[in-house]
Amino acid sequence: MNRRGKLTTLEEAGHLIQDGMILAIGGYLNNNHPMALVREIVRRNIKHLYLVTCIAAGIEADLLIGAGCVDTIQAPFVGGEWLGFMPNFRKKAERGEIKIKEIDEHHTLCSLRAAAFDLPFLPTRVGLGTDLLQVNKDLKVFNDPIRGETLVAVPPIKPDVAILHAQRADAYGNVQHRGSVFLDHLMAQAANKVIVMVEEVVPLEVILADPKKTTIPSYIVDAVVRVPYGAHPCSSHGCYKLDEVYYREYLNAAKNEETYRTHLDHYIFNVSSHEEYLEKIGIKRLLGLSMN
Repeated sequence: MNRRGKLTTLEEAGHLIQDGMILAIGGYLNNNHPMALVREIVRRNIKHLYLVTCIAAGIEADLLIGAGCVDTIQAPFVGGEWLGFMPNFRKKAERGEIKIKEIDEHHTLCSLRAAAFDLPFLPTRVGLGTDLLQVNKDLKVFNDPIRGETLVAVPPIKPDVAILHAQRADAYGNVQHRGSVFLDHLMAQAANKVIVMVEEVVPLEVILADPKKTTIPSYIVDAVVRVPYGAHPCSSHGCYKLDEVYYREYLNAAKNEETYRTHLDHYIFNVSSHEEYLEKIGIKRLLGLSMN
């Protein structure tokens, strides 16, 4: 069998993301986000994104919002455990500078599943009796033709590109997460294109030795990018912990536009590569986060 290699660079993967796309970002809260690719999107000044996140978004969404990359976000929550709401999301939401698609966690799951199954909608009871149906007109109440029960129809959301982070993959795109997959597998099934950042690329034989650990199969993956510490400052399951020092720096910087721009310049716009970004963080701090 002839297999097609899917390894590419961070810069080449970034060119798959264009202005105005529906972009899905995997991970959850402060964990397993493809942050190196998020920084690449900011560096390339991509605009007018419709952002779809997992059950709860975190710094990945806030960074894109603060950099002016996002027009609309579909997320039940944008925060981070002890952090509360993320600062740029809060400010732009209060000013009406971004459109927020109000949605429940379960609706996110239904919308991705409907897209993955190529269905016009997926039914659920979630939302009945709440004001959510008033603020999100895409959710439609109907009577099911089998039992006559009142249900909510959740329309599909089909991302143009899904960007994900996992712990390892082979060169052909067979992906294995270590720990929770969250909704990454559904995002991959629903999206037109799938980019997966990984901590390491392993031989196909390693994947085939334990195929049950494969969380996303190669046939739905378009590009694999090897980016060690690519989820930083978020955690990467089984590899390294959350960088709380960076988070505090980020939150302080986001207090006003001038300090936030300085933060972006320091970590993104004046940085030529992911390796240079890691040098700014420092090897001592990175090793201190290691779980290996």
